[in-house]
Amino acid sequence: MKVPDRHIIMNNASFHKGGRIEELIQTAGCELLYLPPDSPDLNKIEKSWSWLKSRMRQEIDQHDTLREAIEAVLKAS
Repeated sequence: MKVPDRHIIMNNASFHKGGRIEELIQTAGCELLYLPPDSPDLNKIEKSWSWLKSRMRQEIDQHDTLREAIEAVLKAS
């Protein structure tokens, strides 16, 4: 399936480079772009991970299991 005028933006994690991932993206007709190294401010998902980790730190000691803590965070969001 070709996807015209689509861009995939990834960070420079070693598992993003080379191999099957790049091949699949190119086969789909997408342009692959990499963020500059050490630039979490440009990576939008980093803000979400930061929020999630902060909430988990608040909840983890209030529950008997990790699953309960995760469910509490997800229900509150």
